[in-house]
Amino acid sequence: MSFSYSKEFGKDKVIFVTKEDHATPSTIELPAPEQPEGVITKDGNINWSCPCLGGMATGPCGVDFREAFSCFQYSKADPKGSDCYEAFTKMRDCFQKYPTVYNKSGGDDDDDDGLGDALDGAGGDGKSADPLANAPDSTDEVVSPGGSKAVVPKA
Repeated sequence: MSFSYSKEFGKDKVIFVTKEDHATPSTIELPAPEQPEGVITKDGNINWSCPCLGGMATGPCGVDFREAFSCFQYSKADPKGSDCYEAFTKMRDCFQKYPTVYNKSGGDDDDDDGLGDALDGAGGDGKSADPLANAPDSTDEVVSPGGSKAVVPKA
């Protein structure tokens, strides 16, 4: 019969076990996994290391972002954050100084998918974003995809 033993190699400890050791189920119980904290911790503080902030708290405008975010979070004004105008203006001004960091599209807004243009009807193709914009309005009869017809009042 062989025995388990361990050896230490500098900072590492190597444990040699027998086949019998592996055959016995472990009796170690791990603690239940904790839910990761969001941007606001259980005690109401701001978790600046939350990945949901996307590095905003540590970038070139991190101080201004933290001041504005803190102001809003702890605001007692009605409506909430209405007393934070100066902090948000300072943050916006800083963001505008670093457009390559804070505005990947290089435009004036963060809408780089063209949705705003499509909704305005200025998608470049002359078509409206409303799928019913070119539908005839002279009939009260509508045909459903199943082929049945229904009469509806005109709008």
